[in-house]
Amino acid sequence: MRFERYIARAVPATAVGLLVLAAVGGCQAAHVSQPPLTAQIAPTPAAGNASSAQIEFWHALGARPLTSNDDALHGLLLYFDGKDDATDYAARVEALKARKWLPAGFKEPADQAVRRGTVAEALCRALKFKGGVTMRLLGPTPRYALRELEYRGLLPDSSPNQGFSGAEFVGVMGKVEDLRTGNPADVPADTLPEEVRVARGGAADLLAPRISVIPFDAADLAEDDRVDPA
Repeated sequence: MRFERYIARAVPATAVGLLVLAAVGGCQAAHVSQPPLTAQIAPTPAAGNASSAQIEFWHALGARPLTSNDDALHGLLLYFDGKDDATDYAARVEALKARKWLPAGFKEPADQAVRRGTVAEALCRALKFKGGVTMRLLGPTPRYALRELEYRGLLPDSSPNQGFSGAEFVGVMGKVEDLRTGNPADVPADTLPEEVRVARGGAADLLAPRISVIPFDAADLAEDDRVDPA
């Protein structure tokens, strides 16, 4: 099922949520008081991977004032894999560490508000963004990964320690989807949107007929020879 269907009904963060979010940019990490959506909607992988559960997850996340680590990692797996087979938060952390989307030393608790730098690093690695000279030398650390996403218009200027409202996290994933799918005007009129999406690395709609996958070179997204500003 296309990602746009998951986020079509996501609601914006409330004013109270944005005030809470502003505090996350400080030194003290905020914790999400609400139970993780994974516990409510995805108590088991089979339950959470159902199309209806995925739609419910993105919709409910969009209404939350803060996004927790647990829900953010669940969202990343759902988006890139079309499913999340992890049985709990610890398993999600290990799954992303195995892909090197999270640093080996990542130990933040499930209920802590996810940091923008954490999400930026995971996205840069998942999308194989090379970045500028500094990021190529040091790797996609939270600081330089965030700068890379800002450069590409996926995030506004912000701090690596700042959190996300639910609507902001869903919005970022929507921009990632737009980037991977490309401008519809550049695609032949007889090409189905689902064909373009799968060709560019997206998960196929399990409810749609099988389609042929067009080869896609990730370097088209990753190549960038600019020099980082001083």
